[in-house]
Amino acid sequence: MIKRESKATLLFRHYLKANPMDSAAFELKQTITDSIPFSDVQEHQITALLAVKSSKGLLYKAPDDSRGIKPFDLFYLRGEGAYVVIKFPEFFAIIDVDIFIKEKNRSKRKSLLSKRAEEISEKIVRC
Repeated sequence: MIKRESKATLLFRHYLKANPMDSAAFELKQTITDSIPFSDVQEHQITALLAVKSSKGLLYKAPDDSRGIKPFDLFYLRGEGAYVVIKFPEFFAIIDVDIFIKEKNRSKRKSLLSKRAEEISEKIVRC
């Protein structure tokens, strides 16, 4: 899973560099099927994404043990976009965290189908 998710992250990074968006936080997930359990996005990740969107904001210290040169020590995101990005086999679904939460709470299913992800996404990126 880690290797697949890192490949998806690299692909999404290339997309963002070629198609800049406003400042935002992204939680990336990947599935090799047409669905992904809502529970794959963990509570602490949802909490952090919501903090980024809020007036309180999120302050994060980059780990000192990371390899290579890091751009800076910490960053603060406040009142910015926050998204759950899901890599399905044929596309990335960029879903606002608030919409993701609403879908999770109202869905009778325990997972998000790719078809439904297309309907609720702010943006779909075909790959």
